[in-house]
Amino acid sequence: MRIMSIMTEPSTLAAVRARVDRIASNMLWCVEILVAVVYLVQRGGTAIGVAVDVALLVWAANSLRCGQWRPARESAVVGAYLLCTAWLVDGPAFTAAASPMLAVAGTAVVSFGMSRSARWSLPATVAVMGAWAVGATFVAGVERPWTIFSLDFLIVEWAAAAALRLLVLRSASLTDDAFAELATARIDTEVAEARSHAEMEQWATLHDTAASTLAMLGQGAVIAPDRLATQIRRDLRAVEHSASLLGPDDLAGQLHEHARWITTPVRFTGGAPDTVDQDVRKAVVAAAGEALTNVDRHARAQSVTVELGEGFVRIRDDGVGFDPHDATLLERRFGVRHSIQRRLTLVGATVEIHSAPGAGTSVDIRWPRDAVVPPSGGVDHVRGLLRGLGFGLVLLAVLVTGLQGHNALDAAHPVAQAAIVVVAFAAALLALVEIRVGLPTAVWWSTAAVVVTLGPVQVLLLDVGDLATGRNWAVAALGWQIAALSVSRRSRRGFALLGVLWVAGIVVTVTVSGTWAVMSSLVYTVISVTVVQAVAIGFSDFLRHAVARTEQINAEITDLQVRTELADALLQDQRHRYGRLSIGLVPLLNQLVEHPDTATDPKVRASCLLESVRLRRLFGTESTTDPFLEELAPAVTAAESRGVAVSVHVLGLIPDLDPVERTRALTVPIILLTGARTRAKLVITAEPSLTVSITCDCDEHLQRAAEAVAPEGTVVTSGSMVWATMLLS
Repeated sequence: MRIMSIMTEPSTLAAVRARVDRIASNMLWCVEILVAVVYLVQRGGTAIGVAVDVALLVWAANSLRCGQWRPARESAVVGAYLLCTAWLVDGPAFTAAASPMLAVAGTAVVSFGMSRSARWSLPATVAVMGAWAVGATFVAGVERPWTIFSLDFLIVEWAAAAALRLLVLRSASLTDDAFAELATARIDTEVAEARSHAEMEQWATLHDTAASTLAMLGQGAVIAPDRLATQIRRDLRAVEHSASLLGPDDLAGQLHEHARWITTPVRFTGGAPDTVDQDVRKAVVAAAGEALTNVDRHARAQSVTVELGEGFVRIRDDGVGFDPHDATLLERRFGVRHSIQRRLTLVGATVEIHSAPGAGTSVDIRWPRDAVVPPSGGVDHVRGLLRGLGFGLVLLAVLVTGLQGHNALDAAHPVAQAAIVVVAFAAALLALVEIRVGLPTAVWWSTAAVVVTLGPVQVLLLDVGDLATGRNWAVAALGWQIAALSVSRRSRRGFALLGVLWVAGIVVTVTVSGTWAVMSSLVYTVISVTVVQAVAIGFSDFLRHAVARTEQINAEITDLQVRTELADALLQDQRHRYGRLSIGLVPLLNQLVEHPDTATDPKVRASCLLESVRLRRLFGTESTTDPFLEELAPAVTAAESRGVAVSVHVLGLIPDLDPVERTRALTVPIILLTGARTRAKLVITAEPSLTVSITCDCDEHLQRAAEAVAPEGTVVTSGSMVWATMLLS
């Protein structure tokens, strides 16, 4: 049940889409409310224009209260509002300055670009531009409606919003991919650890069965032949079950293992593939196992064939088949979950399903022969998207500065105006450095302060008559530099700097002009431009959050992979140990089943004692991956091969030792193991200091050798028995 639950991670992509829709809708409705209020306070236009603005105000307020975002409906409302341009203005002056229509149209195209794909939002943007141009034709004195102030800039705003949408959704998709990889890693870890736990339980069972039986026989216990044969048969079944738990480590063997657990007869054909990368094998086995399970669940087949070949596995059944063009049915019939599909994609594998009603089903899984799973690059990809957003904002800052800054070059103080343009370009280049390598904090704040200062300074250089024209460019354009500088920083800084830039620009403009007309024009400019700049700053938060979340997921994946690799390493160790054990254990048990009367033979008793010790050590606590025990293992194996019963007990965690220290500690035990006659017992105590002791039976020559090479140790002899202890301080 737990494995099924972790497959249903929340969809970041769906959550981000919902949040973007909410931002887009609230932004449009709030701007419509603000525009309507400013227009009504200004008391301009006609009575019909006032009615139109009241209707827009009521519509936006009600939509904001209800929260139902339907872009097609909003597009119709915005279009209708723009068609009423003739009643909203007093003359053609709106074509050369910011206007309420510009604010509504600009916000609408940004909202549409954010919330819907380009296939829908681009035609909607063109429709908005067309509606405004058509509405302008009804204004007396407007001869060329396509020259309306900033009408063409609506396309730029749409493109910026659409690009932001793609970046954010791509980052959300990469985060979902990371969640899927995390789910896969969790499954791998749970399966590996559950398997390891099951093995430990099974070894404990062996301790209570085969190990106990052999120990009793080795110590001379007498058991009736019939009872002994029955007990040994039980022990053999336990040993065979333990071996099956270890499982095969090749592709063909694991597919055979899957086939054992389905009821439909399975036939294997073809040749086993060459060595397959471990992660590739896991992906292919998972997908093929799911296909075999589906045969049992749905196919009602008489048989299924698994064909193996180099780089492919084909599962064919003679069942009822289905329509492969039915997407819903396909999802239900071939239920390879997202994590498995992602695995196959990562290794370059493909799945093809061929079926027809009544004609059975064929599932072909193919992968490149040299396929390996590449390291996850999710974090790097999301960081790349964040940098891409920054580069795009820098480019936009340069373009807008160049396109609009030249308007002021023929105004008052042209040299100073040109200097402001140059400084704005320099700020954009510093933003590029910030995105690529990062700026020192003092340099960053200095650059931001200069950008904020340029706006009101450029306003002060203009004549009063130019304040409501395109020559007043800096306040609107410099927000892009702020947005680019803020990509790698907290968005709160960007919003605060953007607010300071606009407030300072408005205050200076109103102070210099002293007229409401200029004030309202500037407010409309603020609304139409600041919206998309603020959205760009806000969307960088999405990407930074995606980077942080993906880093967190990758750290968890790495931890899970380490745990899985450890469990797999333990499994391989158990497989190796069992392989050594089964050489003597299984033949001995078979002999006792067939000839239980030989249990009293001294040689058989000695073999029983030896295998009992081996079996107990198989599920013991010591780890053969420790360098200390690895160095000791060959001597233990050699002694056991001569029939010596060797037991090893480790108390505590063996500390890291350099080769010289290991040699000092192990020389005496290895010497004594080479001459041990029937039994040897090693005890390794790690605390408070490392102590290695060995008790065994050997001749006096080895006893003297042990005394000679261990002057720092203790060697006690009694007849053929010797007890040697080495202490490392």
